[in-house]
Amino acid sequence: MDFWAAADWPLSKDEVQNLAVERFGWSIEVEDGVSYLMNTVSGFTIPDVSTIGSKGSLSYINLRVSDVIRQVTPQSTEFLGDNFALIVREGQQRWGKPAMRKPDGAESASWNLPTGARIILNCNPKSLSAMFQTPQGVEIDRKLGD
Repeated sequence: MDFWAAADWPLSKDEVQNLAVERFGWSIEVEDGVSYLMNTVSGFTIPDVSTIGSKGSLSYINLRVSDVIRQVTPQSTEFLGDNFALIVREGQQRWGKPAMRKPDGAESASWNLPTGARIILNCNPKSLSAMFQTPQGVEIDRKLGD
């Protein structure tokens, strides 16, 4: 997340995909003329990374930070919860105190960065995911009243 926070926004989807390939070794796959960013180095069963743009500028990057749990058990819930807590603790050291929410059996932590960007970490019953919302994406949400 620090890498994306330090990026020179605004960036297009293509620019972000190329940066991810260069920095993280991810790959770009093209299907029906549309390019998709894939985190193939993680070994996760679902390696896709969502990159959503608006009017040329990227609005957010959404990626998994854990593999998907196939069967929810007390052990898997504890594993995800412990890892969520560790990541939140690390995020607090980097970006300050997060805003915490617990919607519908999930939990999230979010940080508003001085650059206008936002980082959101989600703990769901089956996986952990993170979203980097660009300053442009945060501004769109602000205009929409979110």
